[in-house]
Amino acid sequence: MPQLLQPFEAWHHTSASADSTVVVPDGCRDLILHALPHQPPTWFVTDLADTTYTVPGMVGERYWGFRMQPGAQVDAKRLLALLHKRSMNDAHDALPLLHDCMVLDARVADALQILARHSQVAQAARQLGVSERTLQRLVQVATGRPPAYWKCLARVRRAAQALPEAPSLAECAADHGYTDQAHMTREFGRWLGRTPAAVVASPQWQAAIGASGYC
Repeated sequence: MPQLLQPFEAWHHTSASADSTVVVPDGCRDLILHALPHQPPTWFVTDLADTTYTVPGMVGERYWGFRMQPGAQVDAKRLLALLHKRSMNDAHDALPLLHDCMVLDARVADALQILARHSQVAQAARQLGVSERTLQRLVQVATGRPPAYWKCLARVRRAAQALPEAPSLAECAADHGYTDQAHMTREFGRWLGRTPAAVVASPQWQAAIGASGYC
């Protein structure tokens, strides 16, 4: 039976400069209230990210966000329609509506947790006690992404978070199931648009990778 969720995390950001913000794939969707200086705020719901992107900044720009648990299904059209009809004094006033429009099937939550810990989709299916095809269908229908997306996303996020303390890039690659350092570097390029060395060298990237999300 689907169950109601609390938001994965509430967050707030105010831009102190016009610098762009790095957004890395985290396996989560967010309900966001965005306010530009001297303009009325607007609500929107993010899609799952397939690769890293940047968001241009403006001094005084503000965001209030509610990050949903990986695998959560949200009726974004209905949620936004309800939000646009109501006058709110605080972004947190949206939470009852978010609760009403968001569900997570316990089977999907279990599947994503197990996929994050296995190097092969077939291994995850065996642990769940279902066929690989059943797992593919369950995850694809619920999230719009195949199991391989979730498996690879979890691995690259864990590897990126481990890099600063890793003895070497080669050892980090081996510890996280990559065939070799070159394989890990290719996956960093695909998901993050950066090399492992570039991620380690940038505090902004380390902060982005360290934010809450699927891993």
